[in-house]
Formats: sequence, structure tokens, C-alpha cells
Amino acid sequence: MAVSVQSVTTIEAGVPEIMAVLADVESLVDWSEAHRAVEVREADDDGWPIVVWEQISQYGMTEEMVVRYEWYDGEVSWTLESGTNQMVQNARYVLTDNGDGTTRVVFDLEVELKAKLPGVVVKKAQKHIADVATAGLREEVLRRYG
Repeated sequence: MAVSVQSVTTIEAGVPEIMAVLADVESLVDWSEAHRAVEVREADDDGWPIVVWEQISQYGMTEEMVVRYEWYDGEVSWTLESGTNQMVQNARYVLTDNGDGTTRVVFDLEVELKAKLPGVVVKKAQKHIADVATAGLREEVLRRYG
């Protein structure tokens, strides 16, 4: 059964700056403590990453996965194409301009593992990942543009 979690934050930057950091997927190794390696395998004509290989390590588990990104105005989502430990991963950032130089960032994550673990364990790991996905993103955006 898939487990979902959401994390919300406000970043003192505009939507374009945040999207630029999100599009720089290879920098995930610098601001996401779980990411060990990232490689863009396919990009669109404008350079937006489409197919990305990632190696992550968390709670003693190493995962190699390939995800497919979809880019929209103020939104990015990805779905798992293949993974060593996951059957499902759907994730999405939705950015909303607050009109005051800040942006509301909502991160949604849904994961289903191949191995059956107690839902509370999966939920705890997801919550940590979601918090890193928003707090780490915020720190990186402010480092680059703040």
C-alpha cells in the first residue's frame, strides 16, 4: 500500500528562482542529504531534465532509481520508472507566488516499497524526506539568490 506525506514552507524568493534550483537536479547531492549521485539521462530541447537516474541512501537503505519529470509553470512532478526498493514513487512541488516576494512551496510524496514494512516506519521516513525536500530546497534557494 502506498503511503503519502506533504510538507509546506514559504521561501523568500520568486517562483523562477525556485524552479531554477529544482531544474538543477544534479545539485541535489549538495542540498539533499539523501542523494548520493544524480545523472540526467534525457533532457528536452530547452534543457529541462526529463529522465533522471538517482542514487539515494537513507536509514541504511540504498536506492537506485530512474524517475521521469514533467515541468509546468510553477510546478514539477516526477514518477518512478524503475527502482531497486520502490514500486511506486510520485512526487510534486507546487509553487504559488504570494505577491510579496515570497513563494509558498507544497511538496507531496507518495511511496510504495517492494518490501513490506510497517506503515509507521515508512511514514516516518517519508516525513523526514519531505522535510528535507522543503527545508533543503529553501536553504539552497536562499544560498543562491538570498
